[in-house]
Amino acid sequence: MPVADTELLFALNPRDKRHKGALKALSIKGLKVPDTAILEFQIVLKARGRKTSEISSAMQALRHIFRQRKIKEVSTISIDLFIKQSEIEEKYGLTYFDSLIAASALMVDGMVVSDDKAFDKIPMLKRIPLTT
Repeated sequence: MPVADTELLFALNPRDKRHKGALKALSIKGLKVPDTAILEFQIVLKARGRKTSEISSAMQALRHIFRQRKIKEVSTISIDLFIKQSEIEEKYGLTYFDSLIAASALMVDGMVVSDDKAFDKIPMLKRIPLTT
């Protein structure tokens, strides 16, 4: 049951060049979306200056897609997650959010759907490319 990286959420936008790959990734058996990816998605939208109403609409669109495709969200945020995130960030040099997503993936089953090759630095994590 791999988890989706935040880039998959952004690629669900039909204007994104990776949109076809994102739609294909949604059919990966057991795909789950961790709470950390949803949090990053919201924070990035806010940082890009999106209005609260636009962020709400984007979240509603995600919820609709998840329900339609029967994709489950998974809660991973805990003290243990933040400890693991810190270890990953320090040991492998990933960014804060990449190390957070990696920690979430390791808590679920050790697989992440992403084109971000930074995840390849973590030996116990398998990356499934979003696009080929």
